[in-house]
Amino acid sequence: MLHLALRPRSTGFTFVVAAALTLATALRAAEGSNPVESLRERVLQMTGFFDTILPGVLEKNNLTLNLRPKFSDLRANEYVRVPVELRYGLTERWELGAGLIPFVPNPTNHGRDYRGGPGEARLAIRHDVGACWNFFTETTVGFETRVPLGRPPVVLNDHYTHIKPLIAASRKLTTWPTTTFYLNLAYDRSVELTHRAEPPSEVMRRNIIEILPGFFFKPSQLGYFAEYRWCHIHEETAWHLSHELRTGAVWDVPLARTAQWKLPGKWQLELAYKVSLEEGRDHHQGISARINWRTTLREVLEHGQAGRPR
Repeated sequence: MLHLALRPRSTGFTFVVAAALTLATALRAAEGSNPVESLRERVLQMTGFFDTILPGVLEKNNLTLNLRPKFSDLRANEYVRVPVELRYGLTERWELGAGLIPFVPNPTNHGRDYRGGPGEARLAIRHDVGACWNFFTETTVGFETRVPLGRPPVVLNDHYTHIKPLIAASRKLTTWPTTTFYLNLAYDRSVELTHRAEPPSEVMRRNIIEILPGFFFKPSQLGYFAEYRWCHIHEETAWHLSHELRTGAVWDVPLARTAQWKLPGKWQLELAYKVSLEEGRDHHQGISARINWRTTLREVLEHGQAGRPR
Protein backbone atom coordinates (compact mmCIF):
# COMPACT_ATOMS: atom_id res chain seq x y z
CA MET A 1 0.00 0.00 0.00
CA LEU A 2 2.98 2.32 -0.12
CA HIS A 3 1.85 3.53 -3.55
CA LEU A 4 -0.46 5.87 -1.67
CA ALA A 5 2.60 7.99 -0.92
CA LEU A 6 3.37 8.65 -4.59
CA ARG A 7 0.81 11.35 -5.22
CA PRO A 8 2.15 14.83 -6.09
CA ARG A 9 1.69 16.20 -2.56
CA SER A 10 3.68 13.32 -1.14
CA THR A 11 6.97 14.91 -2.17
CA GLY A 12 7.27 15.57 1.57
CA PHE A 13 7.63 11.82 2.07
CA THR A 14 10.49 11.67 -0.44
CA PHE A 15 12.09 14.71 1.17
CA VAL A 16 11.94 13.21 4.68
CA VAL A 17 13.44 9.90 3.53
CA ALA A 18 16.16 11.71 1.60
CA ALA A 19 16.88 14.00 4.55
CA ALA A 20 17.17 11.07 6.95
CA LEU A 21 19.52 9.18 4.62
CA THR A 22 21.56 12.32 3.96
CA LEU A 23 21.90 12.87 7.68
CA ALA A 24 22.97 9.27 8.14
CA THR A 25 25.59 9.62 5.40
CA ALA A 26 26.92 12.80 6.96
CA LEU A 27 27.36 10.98 10.27
CA ARG A 28 28.92 7.86 8.79
CA ALA A 29 32.41 8.63 10.04
CA ALA A 30 31.17 8.19 13.60
CA GLU A 31 31.63 4.77 15.15
CA GLY A 32 29.99 3.56 18.36
CA SER A 33 30.82 0.92 20.89
CA ASN A 34 28.94 -0.21 23.94
CA PRO A 35 30.70 -0.65 27.29
CA VAL A 36 30.75 -4.07 28.89
CA GLU A 37 27.69 -4.38 31.11
CA SER A 38 26.67 -6.82 33.76
CA LEU A 39 23.96 -9.33 32.96
CA ARG A 40 21.44 -7.44 35.08
CA GLU A 41 22.21 -4.18 33.30
CA ARG A 42 21.82 -5.86 29.90
CA VAL A 43 18.47 -7.36 30.86
CA LEU A 44 17.21 -4.02 32.20
CA GLN A 45 18.76 -1.83 29.50
CA MET A 46 16.73 1.01 28.04
CA THR A 47 14.59 -0.10 25.09
CA GLY A 48 12.83 3.18 24.41
CA PHE A 49 11.10 6.21 25.87
CA PHE A 50 7.52 7.38 25.34
CA ASP A 51 6.54 5.95 21.91
CA THR A 52 10.09 5.83 20.56
CA ILE A 53 11.66 2.37 20.12
CA LEU A 54 15.38 1.74 20.50
CA PRO A 55 16.90 -1.39 18.93
CA GLY A 56 17.69 -4.44 21.00
CA VAL A 57 16.13 -7.69 22.25
CA LEU A 58 16.34 -9.64 25.49
CA GLU A 59 18.91 -12.37 25.84
CA LYS A 60 17.73 -15.98 25.60
CA ASN A 61 15.38 -17.18 28.36
CA ASN A 62 15.25 -13.77 30.07
CA LEU A 63 11.80 -12.51 31.08
CA THR A 64 11.00 -8.91 32.03
CA LEU A 65 7.96 -7.00 33.19
CA ASN A 66 7.44 -3.39 32.04
CA LEU A 67 4.94 -1.01 33.66
CA ARG A 68 4.37 2.42 32.09
CA PRO A 69 1.52 4.45 33.65
CA LYS A 70 0.61 7.53 31.59
CA PHE A 71 0.34 10.35 34.11
CA SER A 72 -0.36 12.90 31.36
CA ASP A 73 -3.87 11.39 31.25
CA LEU A 74 -4.54 12.99 34.64
CA ARG A 75 -4.50 16.36 32.90
CA ALA A 76 -6.03 15.56 29.53
CA ASN A 77 -8.45 12.62 29.87
CA GLU A 78 -11.22 11.20 32.02
CA TYR A 79 -9.29 7.96 32.37
CA VAL A 80 -5.70 6.93 33.11
CA ARG A 81 -3.90 4.28 31.05
CA VAL A 82 -1.65 1.78 32.82
CA PRO A 83 0.20 -0.22 30.11
CA VAL A 84 1.85 -3.44 31.27
CA GLU A 85 4.02 -5.69 29.09
CA LEU A 86 5.83 -9.02 29.40
CA ARG A 87 8.88 -9.63 27.21
CA TYR A 88 10.63 -12.95 26.72
CA GLY A 89 13.98 -13.71 25.03
CA LEU A 90 13.12 -16.67 22.81
CA THR A 91 16.67 -16.93 21.41
CA GLU A 92 19.68 -14.64 21.37
CA ARG A 93 18.13 -12.72 18.46
CA TRP A 94 14.37 -13.25 18.79
CA GLU A 95 12.05 -11.75 21.38
CA LEU A 96 8.33 -12.17 22.06
CA GLY A 97 6.14 -9.63 23.81
CA ALA A 98 2.58 -9.47 25.10
CA GLY A 99 0.77 -6.77 27.00
CA LEU A 100 -2.41 -5.03 28.03
CA ILE A 101 -3.33 -1.36 28.21
CA PRO A 102 -6.08 -1.27 30.84
CA PHE A 103 -7.50 2.07 31.93
CA VAL A 104 -9.06 3.30 35.15
CA PRO A 105 -11.29 6.31 35.96
CA ASN A 106 -9.43 9.59 36.44
CA PRO A 107 -10.19 10.87 39.96
CA THR A 108 -9.44 14.47 38.91
CA ASN A 109 -11.43 14.70 35.67
CA HIS A 110 -15.00 13.54 35.07
CA GLY A 111 -16.62 13.23 31.63
CA ARG A 112 -18.17 10.77 29.20
CA ASP A 113 -15.03 8.58 29.29
CA TYR A 114 -14.90 8.50 33.09
CA ARG A 115 -14.72 4.72 33.25
CA GLY A 116 -12.38 1.74 33.30
CA GLY A 117 -11.82 -1.38 31.27
CA PRO A 118 -9.29 -3.80 29.74
CA GLY A 119 -8.51 -1.36 26.88
CA GLU A 120 -6.53 -3.31 24.33
CA ALA A 121 -4.21 -6.29 23.99
CA ARG A 122 -0.82 -6.16 22.29
CA LEU A 123 1.33 -8.90 20.78
CA ALA A 124 4.80 -8.33 19.34
CA ILE A 125 7.80 -10.13 17.92
CA ARG A 126 11.23 -8.60 17.35
CA HIS A 127 14.40 -9.79 15.66
CA ASP A 128 17.89 -8.41 16.21
CA VAL A 129 19.49 -7.88 12.80
CA GLY A 130 22.71 -6.21 13.97
CA ALA A 131 24.52 -3.86 11.60
CA CYS A 132 22.40 -2.66 8.70
CA TRP A 133 22.62 -0.48 5.58
CA ASN A 134 26.38 -0.18 6.07
CA PHE A 135 25.72 2.57 8.62
CA PHE A 136 23.64 1.52 11.63
CA THR A 137 25.44 -0.60 14.22
CA GLU A 138 22.24 -1.87 15.87
CA THR A 139 19.01 -2.74 14.05
CA THR A 140 15.82 -4.45 15.15
CA VAL A 141 12.91 -5.41 12.91
CA GLY A 142 9.57 -6.27 14.38
CA PHE A 143 5.86 -6.78 13.99
CA GLU A 144 3.17 -5.62 16.41
CA THR A 145 -0.58 -5.98 16.59
CA ARG A 146 -3.10 -4.14 18.77
CA VAL A 147 -6.56 -5.57 19.38
CA PRO A 148 -9.33 -3.60 21.15
CA LEU A 149 -11.00 -5.24 24.12
CA GLY A 150 -14.58 -4.12 24.62
CA ARG A 151 -15.20 -0.49 23.64
CA PRO A 152 -12.24 1.53 24.93
CA PRO A 153 -12.02 5.33 24.53
CA VAL A 154 -11.25 6.36 20.95
CA VAL A 155 -7.94 7.98 21.94
CA LEU A 156 -6.76 4.63 23.30
CA ASN A 157 -8.03 2.52 20.39
CA ASP A 158 -10.21 3.43 17.39
CA HIS A 159 -12.05 0.06 17.61
CA TYR A 160 -10.02 -1.47 14.76
CA THR A 161 -7.29 -4.09 14.95
CA HIS A 162 -3.91 -2.62 14.03
CA ILE A 163 -0.96 -4.43 12.46
CA LYS A 164 2.38 -2.66 12.42
CA PRO A 165 5.68 -3.77 10.85
CA LEU A 166 8.56 -1.62 12.11
CA ILE A 167 12.31 -1.04 12.01
CA ALA A 168 14.35 0.54 14.81
CA ALA A 169 18.01 1.35 14.13
CA SER A 170 20.72 3.33 15.89
CA ARG A 171 24.38 4.28 15.76
CA LYS A 172 26.64 5.71 18.45
CA LEU A 173 28.99 8.43 17.34
CA THR A 174 32.71 8.45 18.04
CA THR A 175 32.90 12.19 17.56
CA TRP A 176 30.39 12.47 20.41
CA PRO A 177 30.61 9.02 22.06
CA THR A 178 27.71 9.73 24.43
CA THR A 179 25.35 10.60 21.56
CA THR A 180 23.23 8.14 19.59
CA PHE A 181 21.51 8.79 16.27
CA TYR A 182 18.37 6.64 15.96
CA LEU A 183 15.68 6.06 13.36
CA ASN A 184 12.21 4.48 13.56
CA LEU A 185 10.28 3.39 10.46
CA ALA A 186 6.76 1.95 10.76
CA TYR A 187 3.54 1.33 8.87
CA ASP A 188 0.41 1.19 11.05
CA ARG A 189 -2.51 -0.39 9.18
CA SER A 190 -6.02 -0.77 10.60
CA VAL A 191 -7.93 -3.93 9.65
CA GLU A 192 -11.07 -5.84 10.60
CA LEU A 193 -9.99 -9.33 11.64
CA THR A 194 -13.23 -10.16 13.44
CA HIS A 195 -16.72 -8.77 13.22
CA ARG A 196 -17.24 -6.09 15.84
CA ALA A 197 -19.86 -3.48 16.60
CA GLU A 198 -19.66 -0.32 14.53
CA PRO A 199 -17.01 2.14 15.78
CA PRO A 200 -18.14 5.53 17.09
CA SER A 201 -19.35 7.95 14.42
CA GLU A 202 -16.37 10.27 14.90
CA VAL A 203 -13.86 7.52 14.08
CA MET A 204 -12.27 7.52 10.63
CA ARG A 205 -10.19 4.53 9.61
CA ARG A 206 -6.50 5.39 9.12
CA ASN A 207 -3.34 3.82 7.72
CA ILE A 208 -0.18 5.64 8.78
CA ILE A 209 3.40 5.64 7.47
CA GLU A 210 5.78 7.00 10.10
CA ILE A 211 9.41 8.15 9.97
CA LEU A 212 11.13 9.28 13.16
CA PRO A 213 14.81 10.36 13.24
CA GLY A 214 16.33 11.67 16.45
CA PHE A 215 19.37 12.14 18.68
CA PHE A 216 19.86 10.87 22.22
CA PHE A 217 22.62 12.46 24.32
CA LYS A 218 23.30 10.44 27.48
CA PRO A 219 26.58 11.25 29.25
CA SER A 220 25.34 9.75 32.53
CA GLN A 221 22.15 8.41 34.07
CA LEU A 222 20.49 11.61 32.85
CA GLY A 223 19.99 11.84 29.09
CA TYR A 224 18.42 14.28 26.64
CA PHE A 225 16.72 13.66 23.33
CA ALA A 226 15.39 15.60 20.35
CA GLU A 227 13.38 14.03 17.54
CA TYR A 228 11.08 14.76 14.61
CA ARG A 229 8.09 12.58 13.75
CA TRP A 230 6.71 12.69 10.20
CA CYS A 231 3.47 10.84 9.36
CA HIS A 232 1.64 10.20 6.09
CA ILE A 233 -1.99 9.59 7.12
CA HIS A 234 -4.28 7.88 4.62
CA GLU A 235 -7.96 8.01 5.50
CA GLU A 236 -10.98 6.58 3.69
CA THR A 237 -11.29 9.35 1.10
CA ALA A 238 -8.11 11.44 1.31
CA TRP A 239 -4.68 11.71 2.87
CA HIS A 240 -2.65 14.36 4.66
CA LEU A 241 0.56 14.82 6.65
CA SER A 242 1.39 15.46 10.27
CA HIS A 243 4.56 16.76 11.90
CA GLU A 244 5.76 16.61 15.49
CA LEU A 245 8.83 17.98 17.24
CA ARG A 246 9.66 16.60 20.66
CA THR A 247 12.49 17.23 23.08
CA GLY A 248 12.98 16.11 26.63
CA ALA A 249 14.99 14.27 29.25
CA VAL A 250 15.21 10.69 30.50
CA TRP A 251 16.63 9.77 33.91
CA ASP A 252 17.66 6.22 34.70
CA VAL A 253 17.45 6.06 38.46
CA PRO A 254 20.73 4.37 39.57
CA LEU A 255 20.30 0.75 40.62
CA ALA A 256 22.19 1.47 43.84
CA ARG A 257 19.64 4.11 44.79
CA THR A 258 16.61 1.93 44.08
CA ALA A 259 18.28 -0.84 46.08
CA GLN A 260 18.49 1.57 49.04
CA TRP A 261 14.79 2.27 48.60
CA LYS A 262 14.19 -1.52 48.39
CA LEU A 263 12.60 -1.19 44.96
CA PRO A 264 13.28 -4.02 42.51
CA GLY A 265 14.14 -3.41 38.88
CA LYS A 266 15.11 -0.34 36.91
CA TRP A 267 13.15 2.91 37.20
CA GLN A 268 13.14 5.41 34.35
CA LEU A 269 11.62 8.90 34.58
CA GLU A 270 10.69 10.61 31.31
CA LEU A 271 9.75 14.24 30.65
CA ALA A 272 9.10 15.80 27.23
CA TYR A 273 7.77 18.92 25.54
CA LYS A 274 6.18 18.45 22.13
CA VAL A 275 4.65 20.54 19.37
CA SER A 276 2.50 18.76 16.76
CA LEU A 277 0.74 19.92 13.62
CA GLU A 278 -1.66 17.83 11.57
CA GLU A 279 -2.74 19.32 8.24
CA GLY A 280 -6.29 20.61 8.38
CA ARG A 281 -6.35 20.64 12.18
CA ASP A 282 -5.17 22.89 14.98
CA HIS A 283 -1.64 22.49 16.27
CA HIS A 284 -1.06 21.11 19.75
CA GLN A 285 1.67 21.54 22.31
CA GLY A 286 2.20 20.33 25.81
CA ILE A 287 4.32 18.57 28.38
CA SER A 288 4.24 14.81 28.97
CA ALA A 289 5.65 12.82 31.87
CA ARG A 290 5.93 9.09 32.43
CA ILE A 291 7.46 6.57 34.83
CA ASN A 292 8.79 3.40 33.24
CA TRP A 293 9.52 0.42 35.49
CA ARG A 294 11.43 -2.57 34.13
CA THR A 295 12.15 -5.62 36.22
CA THR A 296 12.54 -9.39 35.93
CA LEU A 297 10.02 -11.81 37.38
CA ARG A 298 12.86 -13.51 39.27
CA GLU A 299 13.74 -10.22 40.92
CA VAL A 300 10.12 -9.59 41.90
CA LEU A 301 9.83 -13.06 43.44
CA GLU A 302 13.13 -12.72 45.29
CA HIS A 303 12.06 -9.29 46.58
CA GLY A 304 8.76 -10.73 47.82
CA GLN A 305 10.45 -13.64 49.58
CA ALA A 306 12.98 -11.29 51.23
CA GLY A 307 10.10 -9.24 52.65
CA ARG A 308 8.38 -12.20 54.33
CA PRO A 309 8.81 -12.66 58.08
CA ARG A 310 10.89 -15.62 59.07
